[in-house]
Amino acid sequence: MSEEKKHAFGEDLIALSAAFFAGVFAFAWTGQLGLPALLLLLFSVVLFFKGRKQLSQDARSKVGLWAKIAFTIVGLVALLRHPIQVPLIGEDGQPIPNSDGGIEPIYSALVSFVGQVDGSTFILFALIAMAVKFVGVMSSAYAWHLLLVGQGIRFPFWQKIMTSFLIGRFIGTFMPSTIGLDGYTLYEAGRYSNKWPRVITAKVLEKFIGVTGLFLGMVLTLPFGYSVLQDVCASEAVNKPDAAPILAGAILAVAGGISLVVIIGLVWPVLLMGSMRFFGRFMPGKIRGQVDKFADAAGAYRGQAKLLFLVLFNKFITHFTTAVVYFFTALAIGVATAAFWPIVFGSTIQIFATLLSPTIAGEGAREAFQTLLLSEQLGGPAQAVLSAALGFIAAEAATLWGGAFLLTRRPEWRPRFATVDGEQVDYAWIDEDDDGKFTAEKLAEKRREAASEANESSDEV
Repeated sequence: MSEEKKHAFGEDLIALSAAFFAGVFAFAWTGQLGLPALLLLLFSVVLFFKGRKQLSQDARSKVGLWAKIAFTIVGLVALLRHPIQVPLIGEDGQPIPNSDGGIEPIYSALVSFVGQVDGSTFILFALIAMAVKFVGVMSSAYAWHLLLVGQGIRFPFWQKIMTSFLIGRFIGTFMPSTIGLDGYTLYEAGRYSNKWPRVITAKVLEKFIGVTGLFLGMVLTLPFGYSVLQDVCASEAVNKPDAAPILAGAILAVAGGISLVVIIGLVWPVLLMGSMRFFGRFMPGKIRGQVDKFADAAGAYRGQAKLLFLVLFNKFITHFTTAVVYFFTALAIGVATAAFWPIVFGSTIQIFATLLSPTIAGEGAREAFQTLLLSEQLGGPAQAVLSAALGFIAAEAATLWGGAFLLTRRPEWRPRFATVDGEQVDYAWIDEDDDGKFTAEKLAEKRREAASEANESSDEV
């Protein structure tokens, strides 16, 4: 098949995928999600990925972006138009517990609930939530700073590291998962140090340690937030109250097991690599590849266990404070009965699930998982959706002014200092015609060059 016909076939599959997805949108709009909608979504996803493979590289990027936008919009529609049972409202304007006020879409319940929120309470706890989130952002930025130091690269923390984090979060607001933040901080560190293999190694290890910090938060808060699992298992959708201990055991096994492997790798990377040679043959290829990647990155920090544990502690603080934000947003919307530990524990699970979602900035997914996990704790789906959405807004408000720092990153901008192995760099590799703008294409090109350089070094050895 010629390239032209291949591309045309891919476009036809994408169009068919869009038609199936339009059916999903129709079900979402009418609040009738069920097996038919799930089947349409499955057909749409399969056709999309098959069609995308047939397109040119440029077309793949464009189609992928529009797919994420469509998925985000439909996800929000499905969430907000999902029908829920609402209570009757008493003469004092408060909902009557265990009363039956009929069925309404979530957005209608939200509108009713927002009118009951006290303004001064909202402002106080929203500001506290923003402050808590900013502590987490600083902690994460400091962890990145430490990882670069471990590779012999130093930049001024406030002028370069912190501002690049704020810029990355600003860009990431419009992108799925943490792609904007990870991509931009990696790009700047490589651009101003010209040590791409080192900064890529630091970023790889940061991802593993970051997830471990989240899993540690999950494990440490589980005993205090166990009631969340009991609520989920006893809910009408699951109706298996006896499954809560099994679910808790699964979380401990997965989150605790991964955390243990990473901690062993940080302390004894050689032991991890040796174990991989024995157990690797029993692992699926993708898992083996990830463990190999982690072992290689940890090996580059051999003898720096104290630094790596400080990084892990900062990443734990990052995710713990993010979970705490949702406790304060619950108080902001007037949920006076909000319990600290159950909300923090449930929010760590929600954060992990949101990181895996394909929606832009986790929109829709965040609110859906918060509703699934914490409706009982927060007094209903409307409160869960509102507290989750407010958590996102508080987090972005605390860091969205990174856009102002992005304006300062003109082609001639340089960090106050940039040292590699103790020597100040001269930036001679930055061409005069380099506009300094961050793009996914530039980053991908630098990654390829770094991989090629690493391969040449290994061949020489």
